[in-house]
Amino acid sequence: MDGQRRSELARRMSDLANSFWAGEAEICRAFWAVPRTSEEQAHWLRLQVFKEMYGSGLHTNPEGIIRGILDDLRADVERIETRADREAYDRDLRVLREEFAHFRLYADILEGITGEPINLAGLRSWQLAQDRRLGEVRQGARERDKRLGALAVGFTEGGGSAFFYVGRDIGGDPVSEEIARACRVVFEDELEHGEHGAHELDEALETEEEWTQVREMVVAICQQRLRMRYEMFGFPVDEGRIAEIAEGKIEPLLMTAS
Repeated sequence: MDGQRRSELARRMSDLANSFWAGEAEICRAFWAVPRTSEEQAHWLRLQVFKEMYGSGLHTNPEGIIRGILDDLRADVERIETRADREAYDRDLRVLREEFAHFRLYADILEGITGEPINLAGLRSWQLAQDRRLGEVRQGARERDKRLGALAVGFTEGGGSAFFYVGRDIGGDPVSEEIARACRVVFEDELEHGEHGAHELDEALETEEEWTQVREMVVAICQQRLRMRYEMFGFPVDEGRIAEIAEGKIEPLLMTAS
């Protein structure tokens, strides 16, 4: 495959993803377009706290993202022999620190609302049905093709940070302002992860068939991500609008760091 064709396919994939990211952003904006009670905020925060600990996108370990990275680091510590090994290990340490910080940010806000500690033993009960289905779609992609499925899952992880992008700008009350601060931190951290996933996809796909397979996986994952966000934020838009977004009837979201 020549460079021009590769660039065209990469651009199409980026445009596709940005349309889905716009859909997630629209759902979030609709939710925060009106003042929300603490309990309405706590509803989505419970799922977010669950996802920061047990989400199925970043790691496949059933004990969760943080436990999975810890186990990897423990297993790899004896094998950091070369410069590349050390760089990779250091990157994983940084990811672990960031992921725990994200968990802590949202867990602290939720505890402040409810006045109750975050009991990890009961955390799994906070997962909503559409997020559970998202995990199944991701696993289906991995089972279809281990390598390509992992690429598709990595590329779509976090929904392009659209949720955090929108959340940075909310305010009007102490809880909303605390959420905005947390979203700003996570957005800045996740930008690098998103760029890494897109670069990895571009570097790894060699044939038209591979690009087609990954595109199909990306569409399936992103359509389910819409359903997850829709339930997470209490169905704040019309069902017909969700169907339109899933069909690509939306302007792509072009995010900036500022």
